[in-house]
Amino acid sequence: MITSNQQDIEQKIKEILADKLAIPVENIKPDSSLIDDLGVDSFGTIEIMFEIEDTFKIKLDDSVFREAKVAEDIWEYVKYRIDVTEESK
Repeated sequence: MITSNQQDIEQKIKEILADKLAIPVENIKPDSSLIDDLGVDSFGTIEIMFEIEDTFKIKLDDSVFREAKVAEDIWEYVKYRIDVTEESK
């Protein structure tokens, strides 16, 4: 079950993707292919990664975006990183 905090994370990442990729946020679905559906390229990946790190105050592993296939992969990893960061405080 997704908590409101998790929903907030998902929504914010959708907004970041929409902004950086110049597409409507409602076009971003959990199973949207990053490359085929959203058109993420290597430069876009870097911009998105920095924006997510800055927004959520976390450090992302570069491999996340190499391994991520769909939008949900990104927000699931960000949720995980936030949880790990919170636990270590």
